[in-house]
Amino acid sequence: MIELALTLTLLMMLLVGTVTSAIAFGQQNSIQNAAREASRFAATLPGAADITWLRNVRDVARGAALGDLETSVQGQYICVAYYDGSTYFRMTDIAGTEDPPAAPPAALECFSDGRPAGEARVQVVTQRDTSIQAVVFSTDVTLSAPAVARYERAP
Repeated sequence: MIELALTLTLLMMLLVGTVTSAIAFGQQNSIQNAAREASRFAATLPGAADITWLRNVRDVARGAALGDLETSVQGQYICVAYYDGSTYFRMTDIAGTEDPPAAPPAALECFSDGRPAGEARVQVVTQRDTSIQAVVFSTDVTLSAPAVARYERAP
């Protein structure tokens, strides 16, 4: 009985840890897909970046995440940036609260992508928090997924 109790405890920790890790892996795949889908959508979305344009890209990311980027999700963050070759125009959404779009002289990119300086592009970052548990301990993890696409339409 004692051996069973010790073994069962370890097996339960392993089982719960495996299941919660698999859930986190699925969430990571979901937000990664959302960032890619939104950046591809934005790369072909006509017109210059304005608040409606940025919101459309954000909404595509949220919709492609299959619920993993809803405003009620802990640590939900979406950043959409459009770069026209000289200036970034960016909007962030944190738990459903938008930062106003900004186009200051300093670069306001979502992340450093290493692309050529004059290349027009769209950046999308999706992020959320999750927890991995293993019965006697748990760890909080921030899942993040960046994506960039070359802007293919004339503004």
